Amino acid sequence: MHFEAEIITCKSGKKLRIVSIGPDYAEQFLDFMHQVSNDTHFMSRYGNEVGQTEKDILAERERLNGLFEDDRQGMLSIFDGNRIIGNIAIRNVGKGRKTKHRCSIGLAVRKEYHGEGLGTILMEYAIKFAKTAGYQYIELGVLSDNKTAQGLYKKMVFEEWGRLPNAFILDDGSTLDEITMYKAI
Repeated sequence: MHFEAEIITCKSGKKLRIVSIGPDYAEQFLDFMHQVSNDTHFMSRYGNEVGQTEKDILAERERLNGLFEDDRQGMLSIFDGNRIIGNIAIRNVGKGRKTKHRCSIGLAVRKEYHGEGLGTILMEYAIKFAKTAGYQYIELGVLSDNKTAQGLYKKMVFEEWGRLPNAFILDDGSTLDEITMYKAI
């Protein structure tokens, strides 16, 4: 996904930059994922599971390059200066013709930027991109105790269509269901 950088304004009035990220952003992206995964259990990994070695950075460069060069997939990040503070990934569900009408998204925003409207902005850009890319459905998963994200997705007219019990087992042994949602576009 190639997307020219744009300036956006968050709720507090601060000007930020949104851009599609490619391989040059691998180290910044891994730093972002490490931090947001440390800040909350809502991510699919813990912070200490996000590798930041040179080998991890090289692998992330390859992954980001594949997304950047793909017209139907990509990563959009919001920057405050040179720091990624929010990100949404748009990925196709499968590679075959039977599922080419479906994409999935994953969204994260740094904790200190919660409440600034960045989740809404990222969702709006992702929905616009998905429509342009020819998708008919957007899918996502959200943990059952992540009420803020569920509220955002409902505001964006996503509908719940399933629930996987005990989808996540946390280090303390507690379990959380994953709610699956979709939006027809």
